Amino acid sequence: MNMTKIKFSVLAIVLLISFASLICFSSLSLAQTGSYNSVQVFIQTASSLPDYFTLSAFNTTGYMVSSCQTQYPAASFELPNGQYIFTVTADQSGNNIYYSPAPMVGTNIAQGVPSLQIYEAPVVEYGYWVQQISGPTTFTISTQNVTSYPTTTLTIQVSYANGTAAQGASVTASILGSDYYWGYESNTVMWNTTQADGSATLVTPLAPVQIDAWNWIPVSLPQNETTITVTVAGEQVNVTVYWQPTYVGLAASTLILPPQNSAQLVLHVQQPSYWAVPLGIQSTPTLGGQATASSSPTSIPATVYQQQQGNPILKNYQAPSTTSSTTTPTQAPASDPDPGNGPLLIIIAGASIAIAAVSLAVAVRTRTREQKSKT
Repeated sequence: MNMTKIKFSVLAIVLLISFASLICFSSLSLAQTGSYNSVQVFIQTASSLPDYFTLSAFNTTGYMVSSCQTQYPAASFELPNGQYIFTVTADQSGNNIYYSPAPMVGTNIAQGVPSLQIYEAPVVEYGYWVQQISGPTTFTISTQNVTSYPTTTLTIQVSYANGTAAQGASVTASILGSDYYWGYESNTVMWNTTQADGSATLVTPLAPVQIDAWNWIPVSLPQNETTITVTVAGEQVNVTVYWQPTYVGLAASTLILPPQNSAQLVLHVQQPSYWAVPLGIQSTPTLGGQATASSSPTSIPATVYQQQQGNPILKNYQAPSTTSSTTTPTQAPASDPDPGNGPLLIIIAGASIAIAAVSLAVAVRTRTREQKSKT
């Protein structure tokens, strides 16, 4: 066997192994590619006035997996197998509707009285549906006016990590998939404070609700003030350091899906990005291990601000720049390769290289023996 044949044999072996590795990788990728089901959703409103619709699909943890806005009472999704919560908000595209029995200029000439301007709030309707998806699915969601939506009473129990009841903690509810603030209705209680036993009662629409609870705990400091010596511009100066009240913010959240009517929350320390800071209040967040200290105990969870911007209590709060990952569960798309197969692919690639190297060594050794036998 001459050197040309050896090179050709080695090249053929390497190409064969590489092709086998490619087939293996492709088959793994194809096996990891999730299949999707066509889901068609139709909307049946209580009145004919809504002309703008927002449809969203959530997983059972309350994480939004898909959403669309349309002027038609229908939408379609492509979703992998699983259980989903579908929500619909239907409203009028105009925010304000005004009627006037007379021209809006000067006075009503016919009657000699100023023109009267009448305001009518736009119609807002809401509905939801829980559906197990395992194939092509079609269903209809009926919506109801938010002012006459049925309600339910929720009992929320809040405690700390050491098991003690969290007295004085704020508890609020946000309707899943709804931008409308339900707290204006007289028959709802969307915000409350826990009693001495850590319990709070809410009256919410009979719908999936995101429950958030939080509290700010003052930190006990060992002393009120101290004096230290510092060097400023080459001179030593005695500076008195004053301790100011410092608080640690703790929070927790969960999703309640009817007919569930209670929940238990355990508060944990949250980082600065979790909170929305009130306007006009300076905050000085610091990190001490896992604790987050802040001089603004009136801050609220960023997700609460985002979900309830219509709440009059929150009108002075500024929008947060980021939200905590602990309250926004994430999930990888079904088509993403499984990270657990990474080591397997590395092993396959390494084995391919090793086999190619052994093949090359065998070929060279055979060539050497042939040369010795000829001599």
